[in-house]
Amino acid sequence: MTRLPAISNKHKVCIICEGYEEYHYINKLLDLNVWNSIYEFTPINAKSASKIFPKYQDAYNNARYEIILVFCDTDKPPYREYNLIKQKINDFHGKRNASNKITIFANPCTMQIILLHFDEVFLSTQAKKTNAPIIFDLTGVENYDAKDEQIKQLCSKIFKRTYSDMKKRVDNINGVDTKCGSTNFGEFLDNFENEDVKWIKEINKYLEE
Repeated sequence: MTRLPAISNKHKVCIICEGYEEYHYINKLLDLNVWNSIYEFTPINAKSASKIFPKYQDAYNNARYEIILVFCDTDKPPYREYNLIKQKINDFHGKRNASNKITIFANPCTMQIILLHFDEVFLSTQAKKTNAPIIFDLTGVENYDAKDEQIKQLCSKIFKRTYSDMKKRVDNINGVDTKCGSTNFGEFLDNFENEDVKWIKEINKYLEE
């Protein structure tokens, strides 16, 4: 199955977002125009981890996008739900490492990435109650518990200058998904900024061969 749309002057990239934090965050970065204009990004809000794979499967089978990525938390060990998502993607493609090619992860949570716009941060948990004081100190958003308006308020404090800071800090925590305080987001940011679409072709070749 080809992933190339029939008619397009841009490379269509779909990002299946686990929830509202990922969805609003990706949309904020798109508003900043920090990624290469040769790509057309479409974020889709799965609204829960359990709905990520059905959304991924639907987007893939519709063949509207050149590549479909997943953006999600790992949560805490033993990563049951996260590993289940990965296993379903692997089984869908019949490839042991399919999910590793297309998953943007943050351990323990996406907030680890978002807060890197403001300072060096190491989150040890996904718990909103534990992270709320850190979020307030860095952003001024009070009593954060991931309400829609709070996420939008937090994202409103992200600018191009903070994107550059985040990118440097993300590179410093590049690692495997089983390591707390790690993410592979930086690897995807490099791809999103690059006009060379070799990365898309290489991923699709692996998934489809």
